[in-house]
Amino acid sequence: MSLSLPRLRLPRWRLPRRPRLRLLLPVTSGVIVLLLLPALLLQRFPRSNAAGLERLVPVASLIQSFAAAPSRPVPSLWQERLSVPLATRLWARQQGQWWQLWGESGDGGTLLAISDRAFEGRPERALPANSFRVDDLLVIAADPLSRQQLQQQLSRSTRPPKGMEKRCVEQLRSAQAVAWTGTALNQLSGPLAPLLGRFQQGCLVLGGDATGLTWQGEATGSGKAAAAALPRLPAVPPRQPLPAALLLDVEGDRLDLLFEGLLSRQLIRQPLVDRYGLQETLLLRLGGSPFRLRLSPQPAGVFQASLELQLQVGKQRQEWIQWLAQLREALKEQGLVEQLPAAAAGAEAPPSTIAAQLPTGVWLRQDGTVVGGWRWIRPPTGDPPLLAFFLGSLPPALPAAPLPAAPPPEATLPEQESAATKQVPQALRLRARPQALAALGLLPPALPPVLQQSDQLELLARWPAASEGGANAHALLAGSLQLGAAPAPGAKESPANP
Repeated sequence: MSLSLPRLRLPRWRLPRRPRLRLLLPVTSGVIVLLLLPALLLQRFPRSNAAGLERLVPVASLIQSFAAAPSRPVPSLWQERLSVPLATRLWARQQGQWWQLWGESGDGGTLLAISDRAFEGRPERALPANSFRVDDLLVIAADPLSRQQLQQQLSRSTRPPKGMEKRCVEQLRSAQAVAWTGTALNQLSGPLAPLLGRFQQGCLVLGGDATGLTWQGEATGSGKAAAAALPRLPAVPPRQPLPAALLLDVEGDRLDLLFEGLLSRQLIRQPLVDRYGLQETLLLRLGGSPFRLRLSPQPAGVFQASLELQLQVGKQRQEWIQWLAQLREALKEQGLVEQLPAAAAGAEAPPSTIAAQLPTGVWLRQDGTVVGGWRWIRPPTGDPPLLAFFLGSLPPALPAAPLPAAPPPEATLPEQESAATKQVPQALRLRARPQALAALGLLPPALPPVLQQSDQLELLARWPAASEGGANAHALLAGSLQLGAAPAPGAKESPANP
């Protein structure tokens, strides 16, 4: 007898059918390839992010970035540093930014920096003459000595950029910008350098069109720029162009914003004390006084221009009057002759602009040439009179705009003055006619042609209060200029003039 067991039918487990799987696989693979393709191409042809700027900026006295513009003519700097055929080919394929710079010493000539993509994989011997790599950039010098100097500077400098310097690097990577140090500023400004002590290091982002330029940026004179970025200044509101009667007009909340470098020099301070009796207390008040500085052309006479400094002396007027009496005696001892006040208030200056009850002095040489003096100007707004000193002929009587309020009388000692001034923002505003100044030889010749050929220039500098993080050392800058005549053919490139 045999036993037969019933057959057990186990269910078959099958994967669910996916009829679209064969279709989706090729599509998915294609998408993945498309997503990976940019990364593969970047590995094969890496796009420069100008990492070399972090090493170049700390050793450059001046560096400027330019946007690629293949439709424009090849810059002469490219043709000088590269052969003309090579410069033409590279310029036509140029993308992103390129840079021109000067070394730390400032005397090694202009260097050209471009992306190293076009020379990737080439050995050093196959690079253009006098060139070397700085990370992902290729730097081309004017000669072997200039190349060696910059390489030595790079080998000595290992510090990464910080604070404002780091922000300048980012601007040079992404925009048309310029960054400078005191070395470049002093060489460009020449005899004006002592007036720029608060702008020894900084950077600007440039903009504009064929009719003019605009800029915004920051600067410092202490070497301790704010670590955190501060808000940018808004665009400078345009004012009426300077009239033909003025070459320069500067106004500020404190005179030492402009003259700090001069007033701090012993060679300047000591003669003011010894020869003119300007004691320490008045020197401090002079530095803290709101001011206006004007330069006027003189079509006739021995002087090309006359300079006038207007001061808001406020409640300290009597002390200034006492000092002017001492100054009058000192000038007589030096052989100068005083002109009667009535003559000074004649046709050149309407009597209504001069306070008759305040002492005025106009001083002449023995031959009758007016060399300078002082006068009091009563603003039409009814504000306190301004004390105005002038050098050269008596300047024309222009409308007297009010100045900021004078400092409080108690802010006379250095520590009191410092505590008081650090609590409020301070500003300096400049307007000029550079082309007219250059025609008279009153501009440093090393300034860029684009500046010297401009019709109107306007600059605003603002030092935030200590509560804003500036501590009066870090200036925010904004400005504009209106271009005049086009640069002469064959003119060398310079900052803001590629």
